[in-house]
Amino acid sequence: MSKIIPVMVHHETGEKAQAAGKKNQEYLKYCIAQAKKYNEKVVLLGDEYNKAWCDDWHNANDFITEKWTKFHAVFENLSTYPTAWAEGIFKRFFLILEYLERNSFEECVIIDSDVLLYLNVSEYEPFRHCKVAAETPLLQDFAMLEKGNGLKWKTCAGSSYFTTQGLREFTDFCIDMYANHKDVLMKKWDVHRGVGEMALLHLWISSLPEGEYLNLLKDDADHGVFDNSVGESSGYLEHQYEYIKRLSVKNLHWEDGRPYCYTIDGHEKTWFLNLHFVDITKIFMEGVYENQSYSAHAKFVTYMLKCRGRLADIKHGNTKWQQKLKIKRSKNV
Repeated sequence: MSKIIPVMVHHETGEKAQAAGKKNQEYLKYCIAQAKKYNEKVVLLGDEYNKAWCDDWHNANDFITEKWTKFHAVFENLSTYPTAWAEGIFKRFFLILEYLERNSFEECVIIDSDVLLYLNVSEYEPFRHCKVAAETPLLQDFAMLEKGNGLKWKTCAGSSYFTTQGLREFTDFCIDMYANHKDVLMKKWDVHRGVGEMALLHLWISSLPEGEYLNLLKDDADHGVFDNSVGESSGYLEHQYEYIKRLSVKNLHWEDGRPYCYTIDGHEKTWFLNLHFVDITKIFMEGVYENQSYSAHAKFVTYMLKCRGRLADIKHGNTKWQQKLKIKRSKNV
């Protein structure tokens, strides 16, 4: 019999409204319900506003530790996010570590609260052979820079596996980097202003011995992969999967309640072990959970939000061509 691996979700929002106008980002309910379809133990570290949404709920504040306080003391916001948000992204790793240690778990799977999971993680064989598993795309270059810059430092823990020892080491690494090696982080900050938990995780897994890290964006033996964003055609490779451009979502198909997609190159059937509804695609979670489809209302709202987001990118100079122009001008000063 397989050892039970807990699925851990951290979500604290108070009464913050989501894109669809509902309170406390109600997509969390679908995240929890879907994970429980496949897994025996799903744990939510949350707040008083989502207490009713998971029968294994715990107040996140009960897991604040001296180690988190130490990180808080050295942390500096090197991103364009508000400081509370930027720091909060790291918080879950410290809280979950305390939960695991307090309850004598040796490993866990962490999912973002906008993920639908289609896997019994306790029976997933690849997790038995690594210290950490997460999502790292092949291309790590910024498009606005010369090739070979490798400065994306992008490894996503939106769906990830950690041994408890791995989580101890990663949180130690985060404290050490902000306390003693901020000059390393500034290499990315000076170019892109985007140093967050994905950057720290990427630097840490890059330092691990071969075999301790598993990249979940690569096919497993059964042609299954983890999805890093429903709203992107990319996976391990750029523009890897069939895509519905008018909705900006992957072209999903279903079989026996499980999602799959075809690759653009070779038309290969690839099973998704999760679906990650990043940013505005969260509005699709209810429809996909309930009916395995993108609902008509969500399609319209997403299209309008996509148009608004594109205009905002142009207004704030965030498009690729505008960033390239900024860098070119800075070199000529």
